[in-house]
Amino acid sequence: MNKNKKSYIRYTVLGSLLPLICNQAAADVKPDPGDYTALPAGTDLMVFYQQHASADNAYSRGRKTTDKLDLTLDVSILRYVHFMQFFNTDYVWNPQIVLPMGRQRTGLANSSVTGIGDVTVGGTLYTIADRTNHEYLGWSAFFTAPTGGHEDDGFALSNNRWAADFQLAYSRRLAPNVAVDLIAETERYTRKEGSDMDTDPLYQGHVHLRWLYSPGSEVALTYRKAWGADQTGEGIDIGSRNDTTIGLTWARFFTKQVQGQIQYFRDIKIDEGPKLSSVQLRVLYAY
Repeated sequence: MNKNKKSYIRYTVLGSLLPLICNQAAADVKPDPGDYTALPAGTDLMVFYQQHASADNAYSRGRKTTDKLDLTLDVSILRYVHFMQFFNTDYVWNPQIVLPMGRQRTGLANSSVTGIGDVTVGGTLYTIADRTNHEYLGWSAFFTAPTGGHEDDGFALSNNRWAADFQLAYSRRLAPNVAVDLIAETERYTRKEGSDMDTDPLYQGHVHLRWLYSPGSEVALTYRKAWGADQTGEGIDIGSRNDTTIGLTWARFFTKQVQGQIQYFRDIKIDEGPKLSSVQLRVLYAY
């Protein structure tokens, strides 16, 4: 493998971590189980996420390139969501803003970076919001601006490019205590500033199967598949994503306004980048 390709592979490993682990940050605003439930117009949400992810193994073209990556990421995320009437229609939508911040340490590169990440704005338009029968159809668009710091230091929270994330989600009850969320997603990227690295669109599919075992409490199994995002630079084809992730979520409303959530996710197949395991704690306050 030539020196240029080794350099690009390392840049890809360090620069594409956040889309793999962060449920709500950067362009990759991954939907949690139950996120596509439409709330009444006038509802506001303040959501705080705390995530810890780690990886030792990194891959290129499906082959392990190192088992000594020694990567850890500790990320805090603030998200504000406001549900409102969509202009003069009967539809509901929820403009929102997402801001990540965190610390990244990589033993392989002997580096540690702390800072604020790229800001994301967007929202979801619900064309079906049947709260009586628990059926929802949502169309989402999120846009990420390169506003974060340390983008030249391989900081995972600053991708140094513009990105757009589009999602289409359908959620419904299969039985009184069982629900399913089906989400299709694609992400588009501009060229990274100051480089000739191009990235093709990324495609993702998400399936959440939820068991509502008591009022306000649920557990969920998640299956995620990501493919595409072929990266090229300086005439080198770096490779593309073909990843599979599974997860387990527990969530409970402790009061009518406060929900707590715990998640565990693990990559079970990775073609490009680090093979991650992550834990997330989330607190939601509705008012």
